[in-house]
This record gives sequence, C-alpha cells and structure tokens, in this order.
Amino acid sequence: MIRLVVPVLRVLLGCLFLGGVVGQVWTIPQVATDMEKVNPEVSYLELPYLVLAIATVLCAQVVIVALWALLSRVRRKTVFLAGALPWLDTMIVASILATVLPLAVEVHLLAIVGAGPPTILILLTVTAIASAAFVLLTVLARHVLRVGIGLRDELAAKAALSVAQDVEDSPRMSRTPSR
Repeated sequence: MIRLVVPVLRVLLGCLFLGGVVGQVWTIPQVATDMEKVNPEVSYLELPYLVLAIATVLCAQVVIVALWALLSRVRRKTVFLAGALPWLDTMIVASILATVLPLAVEVHLLAIVGAGPPTILILLTVTAIASAAFVLLTVLARHVLRVGIGLRDELAAKAALSVAQDVEDSPRMSRTPSR
C-alpha cells in the first residue's frame, strides 16, 4: 500500500507546490490589484498585504518540502530516526507563521483600518483556523514520532543485549588440537 501512497502523495504535493508558485506569481498580485480598485481608500495597504500573502504561501511551500523529505524517509525506512524530528520542527514553525500572518492582516484590517470586505475577512478567518488545526496535528505527529523513536531505540538496545548474552552463553571452542 505504501508503495502506491508515497508516489501519489508526491504528485499531489508537487501540484500544491506549483499551485503555490502560480498563486505567488499571478493570482495573489491580481487579487491585490483588483482589491485596490474596489477599495481605493486602503490602496496603500496593497503592497504590505501582498507581501504577507506571498509569505503565507511560502510557509505552506516550506511545509510541502518538509513533507517531501519525510516521505523520502518513509521510503528508505528511516522515518523513526531522530533525523526526522527537524523536518517536523520546520513544519511546525512554518505552520505557526502561516497562522499568524493572516491573523495579523485580519486584526490590522478590522481593528486599525476598520475596513475590509466580508469575504476577505471570512477567508482570513478560515485560513487561520485551518492553519491552527494543522499546527496542532503536526505537534501531535511530532510527539508520536518521538515515542516511536524511543520505542525503536529501546527495542534495538534489547536486541543488542540479547545478542551479547547469546555470544557470552555460547559454548567456548576448545583450544586443544584434535587428533
């Protein structure tokens, strides 16, 4: 099953990454330009919000790269080694940033500027909620991985001890030459 899941997931992650690039290069700038025309009173916010939106997508792309690295570890059967933990840490930090950035825009737009169409506010709220859920799931996955690494290390230590005892208990070969 994993032989099928990993390649399919890589294709989907590749599509998401490329979709992020399209969003950063074309969609987000186009939406920002359109919003400036619709709401000229906040046109001065176009560039800072554009940068924050692109940064949020960049955070998602960092998560995709980290997932890709973890998939490589799954394929090589090295996911339960401590080297996998930094990839999860990277995912957590990028996900936290992807949560905070839309929330910062929303708070600024509502509390300071006092403007913004409802659709953008709803989009920002849903993005923040989804990102926060992903952060919590990733923290949970990191915990599960740490437990798995601990169990793997414990089993390896017991196996090494068992082999050492077997060698110690094995009959010693006689050093006298046979006649």
